Amino acid sequence: MTVARAVTAIDAPVAAGEDSRAARRADLVALLTVAIWGVSFTFNKRALDEIEVAAFMCVRYLGMVALAWAVLLVRRAAGRPIGIVRADLPRLALAGILGYSIFIVLSTVGLARTTAFSTALLVGTAPLFAALLLWMLRLETIARRQVGGMLVAFAGVLVFLADKMLARLSDAGLGDLLCLTGALFFAAYSIASKPLGARYAVPVMIAHTSTIGSIPVILATLPAALAHDWTRVSAPAWASLAWTILVPVYFAWTLWGWVIARNGVVRASLFMFLVPVAGALASRLLYGETFHALKLGGAALILAGLAVARRAGAARRGEAPTPRASRDGVT
Repeated sequence: MTVARAVTAIDAPVAAGEDSRAARRADLVALLTVAIWGVSFTFNKRALDEIEVAAFMCVRYLGMVALAWAVLLVRRAAGRPIGIVRADLPRLALAGILGYSIFIVLSTVGLARTTAFSTALLVGTAPLFAALLLWMLRLETIARRQVGGMLVAFAGVLVFLADKMLARLSDAGLGDLLCLTGALFFAAYSIASKPLGARYAVPVMIAHTSTIGSIPVILATLPAALAHDWTRVSAPAWASLAWTILVPVYFAWTLWGWVIARNGVVRASLFMFLVPVAGALASRLLYGETFHALKLGGAALILAGLAVARRAGAARRGEAPTPRASRDGVT
């Protein structure tokens, strides 16, 4: 298979009458995808152990933008559309700033000051913030069960952070709050970028939003990257940095699009609640992180609240699989 055909394989139509075995295969791919997202926080943490956070972000952003445009060149060679409509530039800019200029910065700085498990769990509360923002903007209503789920999850956040907040606002506590704030901005990014996802293929949208959002971050962090002693960075840290550039975005999102096309949004989204589980296992294996009863109880409440709110929201909207044609480029 040529490179161009491999990149565009995700746009292949779904065969009619796929049986339950195909659905199970898609479930396995979904498990792989959420595992990638879960362990990525731990790999990021491994790189941040040796690389100053600003220098890390500069190299990561440069790598993400370069990769994004390399993928677009391959798409163009394969005859796929890569252009955007001028009228969409303001929304692309808003999504780029919310997602890349703010969310990734907050979650990365927060990760540098807390654990990989805490980051995975707290960033995973983004669906709650999304529901609240949609309600505040009067774009969607919130069902009673969704409110109940949100309250349970919010109680879980308070329990999860209780030991740090009752003691003092330590670096770890500040890191948790940054990750939680990052979840709010990721929710805002998701809302701002949703109409774009209906008009552009994922690689097209990512290339333009990441470029717009990366410019201020790269300019702000470039001095730190130039001053950093890269000769002292170990091979595992370099590998972790490369992972953060290559795997969580393009590889994982391509797999996720394939899963949604076959199993639908509702069934696929249920696997998102396993991201913190994967993060916890990876953090335990690589860092020996321990989880006391209060932290585990708070995590359980958060996951339970998210599950209830997500199911109630999905049932209210009657979600269906995403049409393939809407992911093919400019319509």
